[in-house]
Amino acid sequence: MAEIRVKEMPESADTYPKGVHVLKVSVRFCCVCAMAVSLWAQDSTGGSSSTASSPYEGAGFSGRSPVRIGLAGAESVPITISLSVGGSYDSLLGAFRTDSQGNLAPGAGSYGVEGGFFLSGQKKLRRSVFGISYFANYSYFLNTVGFNGTNQSLNLAYSRRVTKRTELTLTTIGNITNRVIGNPLNRQTGGLELIAAPVNELFDTRLYFLQSNAAVSYVLNNRWQFQFGGNGGIVRRQARALADVNLYGGTGGATYRVNRRSTIGFSVTYSHFNFGKQFGESDIYGASVNYTRQFGRGWTSSAHVTIFDVRTIGVRRVALDPVIAALLGTNEGSEAFQIASKTPGFGANVEKRFRRNTISFGADRGVQPGNGLFLTSLVTSYFAGTTYQLNNKWSLTASANQATMSSLGADTLGAFSSEAVMVQISRLITREIGFFSSAEYRQFAIAGSTLNRQGTRVTIGLNYQPTSLPFGK
Repeated sequence: MAEIRVKEMPESADTYPKGVHVLKVSVRFCCVCAMAVSLWAQDSTGGSSSTASSPYEGAGFSGRSPVRIGLAGAESVPITISLSVGGSYDSLLGAFRTDSQGNLAPGAGSYGVEGGFFLSGQKKLRRSVFGISYFANYSYFLNTVGFNGTNQSLNLAYSRRVTKRTELTLTTIGNITNRVIGNPLNRQTGGLELIAAPVNELFDTRLYFLQSNAAVSYVLNNRWQFQFGGNGGIVRRQARALADVNLYGGTGGATYRVNRRSTIGFSVTYSHFNFGKQFGESDIYGASVNYTRQFGRGWTSSAHVTIFDVRTIGVRRVALDPVIAALLGTNEGSEAFQIASKTPGFGANVEKRFRRNTISFGADRGVQPGNGLFLTSLVTSYFAGTTYQLNNKWSLTASANQATMSSLGADTLGAFSSEAVMVQISRLITREIGFFSSAEYRQFAIAGSTLNRQGTRVTIGLNYQPTSLPFGK
């Protein structure tokens, strides 16, 4: 997935927080799309006199704006389209899948063919910037027809300077997929606050994911900046045995600029998870202290520590009294529970931005709504990634991540662990036609269980990007 990076503005600072919860997903999605369409209708000579000399670049003390979609390395690119066609092999399709009735069933690995469409880039105006990344493909597999169909991923971001001191940022991300490997969200490397992103799924079941964020930033002076925002989202899984998720929350905080390269800040957050197809919900309160530092040429580092107060209600399996077990003919039953716990979290990230290349790595520990089998969970993850333009024709993208998930509610399952690696190489053949090849590997397991899945996905193909059809920069 495409990332966004914008140039640092001397008079403002900080990483943006999460966005505002909107009551209905359809309304939230349409509102953001309407803003995107309206960008091209704005007067190109508009804007305040203070920004008349150049387009709006986005905000952030640390130079990291949420509008990071539509960049190649550290530079924005015009909004362009590309078409692709290729072949693939997925070995992990053989573990589990869902049939047309939503039941989990075994399958088999298969060769396949697919065609894809990609739209990506940025549009900059005098007082606003818009980024988009949209990917869609249709896959046809020779042996496992249950996976035939479309997979789609959408990233939208819009930031606008409302007044000299106030800025508004909106982000939306959506995903429709039926595969564990090949899910575009597994290539997300930052720039968006994703609470419920389904990247640690256990089964190849079709899922639908949508999350929106909105944030308002107010710059009091050259030292202080305040942020307020909220978020809302859903995850829907076709498998009837796996839980759905509804979530919403809010955040507020302040950042103090120590000097040109360093900022410190604090924030408070609230999140609510509600699970469909299973009984349970959680309220999560958090308090964080963060620090951001720019050093060297193009290097940015950030770190935070958080204390979470998690309050969860749900249902768990329990052993029955022998007398009751004899009457009912079973040794196990279910009981409702309510748990309150406090747990620490942390995060750290180091990033190097070149003109058209990036390197990043880091770690994160936070509370997430699980993967449908695990509900409210503590997730610890580590990641590293790079995009590298070897020359005018060759480019490389690579990433690796490891995650561990443990339930904060009913502790009836062992910890879930996952490791993944992805490498993609592409080469321009002509100005508009290119060759690409990628390989992905993933392994995941549940402690104390016989489940131990591992698989690979290999793709190879051609893509066509008509250079005469950009929508502007």
